[in-house]
Amino acid sequence: MNKEKIIVPKGVRYISDWKEYNLGNYAFPHILNKVLTGCGFTEYCISNQQDLVLLSPRKFLLENKEDQHPGELYYAKNELISSVNYELDISLEKKFKESRKYTEDEIKASVVEMKQKIKDYCNKCVILKKPKKILVTYDSFRHVKEALSELGIFNNFQVVIDEFQSIFIDSRFKSDTELELLYHLDGVQKLCYVSATPMLDKYLDMLDEFKNLPYYELDWVTEDFNRIVHPKLEVRFTGKSLNDEAKRVIESYKKGNFEQRLDPETGGFIESHEATLFLNSVKGICQVIRTNRLHLNECNILCARTEDNEKAVRSAFNEVLKREAEEKGISKFTKITKDNEVIGRIPGKGELHKQFTICTRTVYLGADFYSTNSRTFIFSDANISCLSVDISMDLEQILGRQRLDENPWKNSATLYIKTTSKNNIVTEDEFQEYMNRKIETSQNLLTAFNSIPDNTKVAVAEKYEVSAKYEFYKKDYVAVNRHAGSKPIPVFNNLVLVSEIRAFEIQQIDYKDRFTVFASIKDEGYIRSNEEVTSYVEEFESIKNTREKLKYLVKFTTETSGITEQMINNFLIQIPGKYTDYYKLLGPDRIKANGYLEADLRREWIKTHSEVKIDEEMIDKIYETFSVGEKYGKASIKSTLKNIYLEYNFNKTAKASDLTDYFVLKNTTVKENGEWVRGFEILGKK
Repeated sequence: MNKEKIIVPKGVRYISDWKEYNLGNYAFPHILNKVLTGCGFTEYCISNQQDLVLLSPRKFLLENKEDQHPGELYYAKNELISSVNYELDISLEKKFKESRKYTEDEIKASVVEMKQKIKDYCNKCVILKKPKKILVTYDSFRHVKEALSELGIFNNFQVVIDEFQSIFIDSRFKSDTELELLYHLDGVQKLCYVSATPMLDKYLDMLDEFKNLPYYELDWVTEDFNRIVHPKLEVRFTGKSLNDEAKRVIESYKKGNFEQRLDPETGGFIESHEATLFLNSVKGICQVIRTNRLHLNECNILCARTEDNEKAVRSAFNEVLKREAEEKGISKFTKITKDNEVIGRIPGKGELHKQFTICTRTVYLGADFYSTNSRTFIFSDANISCLSVDISMDLEQILGRQRLDENPWKNSATLYIKTTSKNNIVTEDEFQEYMNRKIETSQNLLTAFNSIPDNTKVAVAEKYEVSAKYEFYKKDYVAVNRHAGSKPIPVFNNLVLVSEIRAFEIQQIDYKDRFTVFASIKDEGYIRSNEEVTSYVEEFESIKNTREKLKYLVKFTTETSGITEQMINNFLIQIPGKYTDYYKLLGPDRIKANGYLEADLRREWIKTHSEVKIDEEMIDKIYETFSVGEKYGKASIKSTLKNIYLEYNFNKTAKASDLTDYFVLKNTTVKENGEWVRGFEILGKK
């Protein structure tokens, strides 16, 4: 596959800032690797003056963009056509029931209504002299194409397939949708397949639809190397269940153990009060809700909005409420009903975020998160196909979701990994034999179909179709093309074959053991170090005590034989952010001078860099006023700190969270003036 680089001019960080860029300057159809997530390509598509249809594999992305651009575009949606991401372990009965949810007449009527709305929108744009912007999911594209063709204007539109790697990823559980999409894209004049994480070249070369397409790659480095901010990924291997690891994260936040980063602009500290967890399974999300007794008001569940998912999530919340009521001796409790939205939406800029956002793969393709302080946690189990994260494609997508530069954890994440267990190891020979068997079965089925009388072909094709839809291609690769007005035709589904090969490589190669995981992560640019530095990082991670970690940091950076600046930078990239902050903003000498005590380092940082200087006597006063082991309401903490600040002429607005600069706190409730209020329990001094 021949690739051509497109050099992005210096000073351009978002595609919309690049006035000379136009999709039409390049040969259609083509593949565009935008390389960077969050480079504003979707915004470019929405804001330029070209009539354009943007296709997305997920409703969440389109809903997200519709919320951000009210009245500026048209989201062509048909609620009777499913575009959900089925879990691979969904029962055949459930999937069959879902497919028969609406009658053919109901679906036809909804399509007619949808097409009329598209036409009305286009006519309105003509009157207003505005470019036409239509957003649609993969499975509804053909209706958009038909509506625009009936108006005689379809060829005026550029068609952009966003996150096109999903065509491969999704093919095992909704390949009929992906095959139909490729069928209706065939012959489209102005077509562009876009992704920041395209399917690997060797897979593209296996498919006729992609192998000969021009391939363009945006080059952000040549003109300005600093535009590329390499994500910081902390990898943790676990033998426990992912639910146990998620529990540790959630408990830490609930206890008020918030990670902090130094803020060089204000001289203060930024705390992470929010967490975004990617679990990739609705079943896993429900388990997390039950285990951690999460309530709807404290967590935002983001997954495919289906009836089954809503029922499962609602049931999990109600189980928590029931258990808590029973423990209090209460026989009745207020249930969460269908009137309550248990599957949320992504908050826009400036909107309130819940403490926990818990997501599946449905969400992270192209959606924008605007938390000012959320950390990202990824949970990947190589032993369960729907729970494994593809290092080459998924990680970049997840790490690109947090959009705000003010969030110091924007370009970082903690990845919990369960490598492939011995019981799930499959050799390459065994996998090749498995594929050969399915390929042979597929060829036999297609040969048999071609040999039977014409008057029986429709019935046989429909049997093949049922097998493909409801058995997830377990025995063969035969799919059935059923396009509008045509008879069902069995075909060999190369998409599923490619998808299975990739799934095998993820489980049996990328996740084989710690070494292969690190190799894959390093190949993708998340870790840039030599083996010598990696061994130091592993030794650093084995230290549990913060003070000892700081000692090790100073010793490594000042006393290691043959240490270079590059080695130090590689080391700092791989350790938790707060240690990097202390090193870069205070330096090893000041860390040592403060006895490696974090509390003293924090006080020095505030005294040295804050516009508001802190009096040592005021700090002593705070320690005298608040006692370890006691509980205080947030309102009373704020009032007390306000009086102390006034006494010492400390020009700062008092907040209850200011106590985190001096004490280790735990969220709790406390009875004050006869009422239970939110507050903190002081666990110890910092």
